[in-house]
Amino acid sequence: MTNCSCDHPLNEAQHMESNGQRFKSCPACSERAGRHVFYAFDHFGMRTMPDGQVIVQSWCPACRSKSSPDQAAYRCR
Repeated sequence: MTNCSCDHPLNEAQHMESNGQRFKSCPACSERAGRHVFYAFDHFGMRTMPDGQVIVQSWCPACRSKSSPDQAAYRCR
């Protein structure tokens, strides 16, 4: 498991807030970039699990569809 410069694993989504807006990292984009890559939280979409629990998608839409990701909002330094 590789860690980002922020010392958190790249393959685990991280969450942050800036100016009242929520952001989430995409583990797939982060592993490719070698640092956390954050997008607006609502960019990810939600999914309903078999037990009825609604959760945020793990990967960004581009990684789920194997296309080019949108411009990231933030990246760890």
